[in-house]
Amino acid sequence: MRVLALFISPLFLPRVASLHGRTFPGCEARSTPSATRRSRISWRLARWLGALGVLLSIGIVLALTRSACADERAPDGHAYSLGECLSLTERNHPAISAARARLGAMHGQVEEAAAARAPLVALNSRFGVVPNTPAATGAATTSSNFISQSLSSGVGPFVQLGLTATLPLYTFGKISSANRAAEAQVRVGEWEVEKERQQVRIDVRRAFYGVTVARDLLALAADALAKLDDAIGAVRTKLAAGERGVDEVDRIRLEVSRDDILARIGEARRGEVAGLAALRFYTGVQTGFDVPDVPLTRPATPLGPVVTYLTAARTHRPDVNRARAGVAARSALVDSAHANLLPDLGLGMQFDWTAAPGVTGPVAGVDTTSLNSPQFAAAFGLHWSLDVFTKNARVHQAQANLEEARALERLALGGVATEVEAAYAAAVEASTREETWGRAVHRAKGWLVAVRDAIDLGTKDESALIEPLRTMLLARANQLQALLDTNMTRAELARLTGWENAAPPS
Repeated sequence: MRVLALFISPLFLPRVASLHGRTFPGCEARSTPSATRRSRISWRLARWLGALGVLLSIGIVLALTRSACADERAPDGHAYSLGECLSLTERNHPAISAARARLGAMHGQVEEAAAARAPLVALNSRFGVVPNTPAATGAATTSSNFISQSLSSGVGPFVQLGLTATLPLYTFGKISSANRAAEAQVRVGEWEVEKERQQVRIDVRRAFYGVTVARDLLALAADALAKLDDAIGAVRTKLAAGERGVDEVDRIRLEVSRDDILARIGEARRGEVAGLAALRFYTGVQTGFDVPDVPLTRPATPLGPVVTYLTAARTHRPDVNRARAGVAARSALVDSAHANLLPDLGLGMQFDWTAAPGVTGPVAGVDTTSLNSPQFAAAFGLHWSLDVFTKNARVHQAQANLEEARALERLALGGVATEVEAAYAAAVEASTREETWGRAVHRAKGWLVAVRDAIDLGTKDESALIEPLRTMLLARANQLQALLDTNMTRAELARLTGWENAAPPS
């Protein structure tokens, strides 16, 4: 509203300022040429100020609009780290938002269960017409002449208000068991949110690491292409000079190796584009999104013993804790089913008031004792529904559901050990494979350097670069894949255990 006022008020400044140049009745003698000139100058100045105010107001509106839309785009030149991607995803991912919405509905069920202790109040009202009190005639009133007397006296309006309240005093555990079931269901919802969060975090890591590995492969391919281009150029120069030791076959072999690398570059670029698209969706940043162009490295924290991860899984894993909360909720529902077999004790209150202006006395055939006077009553009561067979069947259903929840808890506890041990073995294998390929890359680089030195000395030709260069590229590509597997298996361990410290640092 303030921005709107700033935008509109300058438009009225010229109109208000023009009043200074007007003459009013009784003031004609005060108007002089100098005063007229001053009024014109002030009018022009006010008009100029009004136009300037309009421009300033438009600038303010545009600035506020830009600031309102700034949250939907990334700052210029900013590259989002893994930690920033994870934080944005936890705020914007639809799966987490849906889980939180379901959790909100469960909190509403807790509020509904807690409200059962409050009195149940109902307000009702009726209105219509009733016969007026007949005039006294001295004759006996019978059912036959009552209708004629009522019609002769006319009818009048009436309004009736009624208020009833029922306060539960003792329900044999119905209310308390419903509250416990609702609270346990909330814990189930909280662990569902945590499960979605863990799944989304590993998806973000997979996309982020995929982009990093793709860029590492592109840099590796660019370096290999530079070496091959130098070798092809040297072979062409020697062929043009007619030197011995090289021929067209060497040039063709080098060019075929170059084409093979060019064909594989497209796969790396496709992986980079797919990873960035996934990260834009996860984080909600649709424009100007990028990640740091840094190589993928080994996890900074070493892999601990397997018993550490097994203990963490039994304590922190969402599936295990959700199964435990489910057992608590089903147990409370069994107690509620047993409580439904027993009656409810409560206090009932009722207040009635009916207004009928046309009824001033007793009317034959009509009970007028409650007219034009309030009525109040209160009493202790008992409510007991005696459909015993139906309630007993519901007890059996609740007990069966409890046994199912206990079986799922045993399944979660038993399956977690198998999954964690398999993920731990995969992490150990990926780490060992990465170290082995790292040594292979180091040896392949030494081989490549030795061949280049031999070429410089003239003992070998440029075609000798093909085999060590291809070996080095293959070893480095396998090392990058092993690095990706190492980081992802550690992230999978974090998801399976529910222990965030098991994942590579973000």
